[in-house]
Amino acid sequence: MTRTSEGRFAPGHSGNPNGRPKTPAHIKAMLDGLTEKAVLALGEALDGDDPKLKLTAAQEVLNRALGKPHTSASIDVTQNNLPAAHLAALTQLALAHRSMAGASPIIIEAESLRVEPDAVPRVTNDRNTEDK
Repeated sequence: MTRTSEGRFAPGHSGNPNGRPKTPAHIKAMLDGLTEKAVLALGEALDGDDPKLKLTAAQEVLNRALGKPHTSASIDVTQNNLPAAHLAALTQLALAHRSMAGASPIIIEAESLRVEPDAVPRVTNDRNTEDK
């Protein structure tokens, strides 16, 4: 395994050169024999009385037939002045609270501090980053 100076795998080199281990033939044969039974059990669960079991069975059928739905999330952490961001969030909360009928106003006392961007730690979430 060849690595770069940063500790990452060099282009064209894998951390798992042999790939994922294959399922042994005797295990595949046993699973093939249980497939029909598993499908029948899902059908029985869908026709059953337990709503949680029905939902789980329906999810399994749909995941197998259509594939699992993809989940994605995007988080943008670019705020350089965190105290100002906190104050803005508190102000929005106070405005939302005030707009509710019969709510008494919230008084927030705070002072704004200037924070230099270099003093704020940067948060990164890079899945390709490996521990060095």
